[in-house]
Amino acid sequence: MPYTVLISGANKGLGLALLEKYLSRPDTIAIATVRDPSSKEAKALHDIPKASGTKLLIVKVESRSETDCLSAVSTLKDQGISHLDLVIANAGYYNVPAEPQVAKISTKLLMEHVDVNAAGPIRLFQATLPLLQKAQKPIFMYMSTMAGSITATGDVPFPVAVYGASKAAGNFLIRRAHQEHPELIIFSMHPGAVKTEGAVPVIESLKMDDIPDFFTTIDKSIDGMVERIDGATKEETSGKFWSFDGSILPW
Repeated sequence: MPYTVLISGANKGLGLALLEKYLSRPDTIAIATVRDPSSKEAKALHDIPKASGTKLLIVKVESRSETDCLSAVSTLKDQGISHLDLVIANAGYYNVPAEPQVAKISTKLLMEHVDVNAAGPIRLFQATLPLLQKAQKPIFMYMSTMAGSITATGDVPFPVAVYGASKAAGNFLIRRAHQEHPELIIFSMHPGAVKTEGAVPVIESLKMDDIPDFFTTIDKSIDGMVERIDGATKEETSGKFWSFDGSILPW
């Protein structure tokens, strides 16, 4: 039976790099969720090289939609997908520039971030749960960020109040899901600071370019995250906030 992985927001950045990684593995079904399957970016995914016995499926998911995740799972079932070994909730949102001070936060902007970065992964989790529960070693990974750590970023000068709060909410829900579902391996992941196309405006807005040794390469990030996934266990991995480099971050 092929290893089946679903990656949300897989048409660019870290999602695309993860998709390429799994498509390079034999006997794998890699499922990419994208907002618009008819877009040039989405169609280009079919050109990614694939290992022997490996295939790509593309389904539509807009993170804000209350129905897209359920419709995508229904479509996958119609295409013969009977289980999901791994779901990576990668799709995220950062509006640049975010307002740096809590006293100046637009609640509309805050809720836009929460809708994608916290509610979006939960919509995905709820829709994919029945297929995850049919796998022998089901894993759900939430693509978080160090900015979502209350302990690690509560006192830093970066203007991450809106984005960080939305990711912290996602982290809390992932931690609760771990407690509620002993049959699953569920954890949050910090991919490191990677200069992907989407991350560049974030890096510039947060003025991070001058911080020594702050950034990592996309290859190191992807290899580190996949290593954590490959070796994941309920006892050692689930319910924790991991960094791509193997360290555990505080919630």
